[in-house]
Amino acid sequence: MSTFSPQVNIPALKKFAVTAAAKQHPVKATGRRHPQVPTPVVASVEDVKWAGEKMIQITFERTSIPLGPYIMMAYFPRGRQRLTTQAVLGMMAAVRNSTLKIEVPKIYGYKDLLPNDIGAEVVLMEKIPGENLQDVWPTLTPDEELKVCSKLADLLLKLFNTRGNLICTDLLGTGIDTSTFSALLQEGQQNQNPNGLSPLILSRPFNEPPLDRMIPQFALSTNADYLTALCWRVGRLCGSTEDVIARARDTGFADNPLLTIEDMVQARETFRRLASIIPHHIGGFYIPGTLSREAREEAYSILQHRKFGVCHGDMQMYRFLIRFLPDKDGELRTPSSDVELVLCTGWEHAFRAPLWSCARMPLWLISRPILNEPISWDRQRQLRNLIYDMMNEPSRIESAREWIISHVYGRTERWFEGCVSAHWMYSRNIEANLVDLKKYWEFWRPDIELPFQVGVEYTGQRQALSHGSADEPIIAPVTEELAIPLLSASPLGIFLGMGRS
Repeated sequence: MSTFSPQVNIPALKKFAVTAAAKQHPVKATGRRHPQVPTPVVASVEDVKWAGEKMIQITFERTSIPLGPYIMMAYFPRGRQRLTTQAVLGMMAAVRNSTLKIEVPKIYGYKDLLPNDIGAEVVLMEKIPGENLQDVWPTLTPDEELKVCSKLADLLLKLFNTRGNLICTDLLGTGIDTSTFSALLQEGQQNQNPNGLSPLILSRPFNEPPLDRMIPQFALSTNADYLTALCWRVGRLCGSTEDVIARARDTGFADNPLLTIEDMVQARETFRRLASIIPHHIGGFYIPGTLSREAREEAYSILQHRKFGVCHGDMQMYRFLIRFLPDKDGELRTPSSDVELVLCTGWEHAFRAPLWSCARMPLWLISRPILNEPISWDRQRQLRNLIYDMMNEPSRIESAREWIISHVYGRTERWFEGCVSAHWMYSRNIEANLVDLKKYWEFWRPDIELPFQVGVEYTGQRQALSHGSADEPIIAPVTEELAIPLLSASPLGIFLGMGRS
């Protein structure tokens, strides 16, 4: 019995893994009519934590399957029934099969339908050799850190340049007609296909409980539609049943009290206010007027591009594995040896996103007010600057040009995306940040007035009106259809300048 996944039927899982392993093994040619198929024998089954996820590791006796695979990792996706598993499969396939060939674990088999004999949805994947980057990082030399950053820069560029025509999550699995689905992606359509499947967005903001029990968000084709859908999440909740509203008031943190009706009313109003400035945050509003006309037009065209890259929404340090390659003499971790970096898990959080959203550093290089950061804030800043400089190297500049422009001139858009992606419990934090946004807005765009009041002016206006009560209905939806909710953790904490941050 698994401690991590007690609901799993281990004998059934072993049987499924044996079948999957046999299919991977080349059939031995014999003189018989039926070729000889190996019969893998399971040597051990154990709970392990691999690349940041709790999994069950299945090890085979090597003599029973001489050419491998010798180990499989059983991963049990959590989230929307069936769809989360299909997101794992689809996004891993999308990056692996792209022309840029991003390395991810190979998939040996899956079950994405319930009920099944195993008792859970499961993905059997390759155990890629390597060490967890978070565990190894304290032992790295400055030269090895440099090599890791170089590989990370290459990965960020590959994800950025893996393009699609919709803001969506690629799906793969049982009952999905991939040819029809691919055609929808190619054509940028949002209509349902004949099988009743539409491309969807399954990124974390759209799956915050209780949104995960509601109809998923359909794919979108513009930056404005994407930001509007994020703002509309609270409107969907407030326009739903009493049971949904009750569950929306639970933040999911045991130490936090339930949100009040007043809190939900405030959240709905905050996201309505954010929706009103979406046209100014789809890309390009804050581009400095000092740029030449040609440079401004290029930046606008990139920031509002209708082709979308891949954004991994949970690029934590522990999801990476590092492999140390031997040098020409077979020695490891020498000045002349190289490293490989693989982003192994969390692909259910990946989706195709606006280019300015994709042109971001991984979470472990962004200064956040959390405990036990593996890297100090000062060192994070140095490494961010190092990666930015690497993007400008002659070997990368051609493929990195759009990334650089999106990274530099899309900072405000990424911050705004963080606000509209935040959980509704952060509405008061967002209102506080809007005070700084006003200063930022007035500095860069004094020609246009922010269309609403902020800070004391806004709260004073609200105090003059009714605060609402426990009897106040909140079921009427707003009309408009990290996250980084804290401004101190975003580029808007300072006035944006060109280049590194």
